[in-house]
Amino acid sequence: MSNQNEQPAASFSPISRTQVSEEVARQIQRFIANNRLQVGARLPTERELAAQLGVGRGGVREGIKMLAGIGILEVRQGAGIFVRESQRLVLLDPSLVQGAERLELLKKATAARRILDCAAVEVATLAATEEQLAEIRVYLQQAETEPFRTKLAHSIDLTFEMMIGRATDNPYLAAVQGEAHRYFRMVWEHQGFLPRPAAERSEQHMAILEAMERRDPRAARARMEEHFDLQALAEAGPDRRQ
Repeated sequence: MSNQNEQPAASFSPISRTQVSEEVARQIQRFIANNRLQVGARLPTERELAAQLGVGRGGVREGIKMLAGIGILEVRQGAGIFVRESQRLVLLDPSLVQGAERLELLKKATAARRILDCAAVEVATLAATEEQLAEIRVYLQQAETEPFRTKLAHSIDLTFEMMIGRATDNPYLAAVQGEAHRYFRMVWEHQGFLPRPAAERSEQHMAILEAMERRDPRAARARMEEHFDLQALAEAGPDRRQ
């Protein structure tokens, strides 16, 4: 536990961006991570933060409110601003961690995505309309002819799986899946991996879709599981970074 009376080594930088409250929130996140502040550690006062960041107190107040709203900070009237949850910082900014720690974060993001995407494809296999399945097939055929258009963004995989999520006819499942994909994309892009070859991904996607078209949920889930198994092998390879 950090001593609340100690002055942390890392400090802040003046802000010149237009989105002041968002930048305030980002710098506070980095301040917590760089100084390894633990739950219960007290931050500088609103006035002190405004002075160190070179912005008005209104922008600081809004930035603090953003972080309090997602559970990272706690504002106690008359007592100050305290760290409430430091572990969630990496979900908002993967650049706060480096090397092996970031790779571990990618593995966890992939694991969460795997759970949701495998559940989604099983549900969607029975819930999807013929029109939705046809739309997925058209998308995959177009992606196969333009494999490099979105190669580095990793969006062929994610768009395919989001279309499956929408086909579940369950907006709650689709929304949670979307959040998992958002976190995965952030960590993936910070880690610097290249996606697998387009032809390889296309073959796997078509195998999943064909199982869905047969209305075979067990086979569709099995093909999705294989898809993630192959992705894990690719990420473990020595030549997968950009």
